[in-house]
Amino acid sequence: MSVTYKAIDPESGIRWCVRMVFIGDLYGRSLCLKYGEEDGMDDASDKHDDPLIEFYDMDSGAAAIMRNSDDKAEAYVAEEYGQFVSRYYYHTLKMRDPLGEGGALTDWSQRGLCLDNGVDRWSVSSEFMVDAMAAINKEMEERAELERRNMTTVDDLVAYWEEHSNRNGEYDNA
Repeated sequence: MSVTYKAIDPESGIRWCVRMVFIGDLYGRSLCLKYGEEDGMDDASDKHDDPLIEFYDMDSGAAAIMRNSDDKAEAYVAEEYGQFVSRYYYHTLKMRDPLGEGGALTDWSQRGLCLDNGVDRWSVSSEFMVDAMAAINKEMEERAELERRNMTTVDDLVAYWEEHSNRNGEYDNA
């Protein structure tokens, strides 16, 4: 299930929606694609910890027009998120050099992010990125903790079953 962070950039005054798209979530124009399927992946586990991070301009004139579209999906996306601007993998925003060897985290307190060179207003400030990445990182940590708890629970159940079952695989509560 996708997660959104909505805030006003304190530098520009523009309302932004930042959307996290996880495996199995719909995304793209009118939400017509499913994350994980387009890659032809049978097992999307390699993308599990790398959601897509989308940026939407909630104040654009195009978003206002699309809200009144006859296309219900387009109208919903415009109303809920705004006009799509840009999309990144989580690791691209998190790591200063995602392909490099250092693994250093991006320090968003030092710079903002240009989302589209073709439109002057489509940049977000350093302060906005610090807050947005804090919300994204918190969500990632919460999901990792839930996954860890689920794995522990399943592992504990398997261990308990193996410990308390007889050789025929039947439960032995003695």
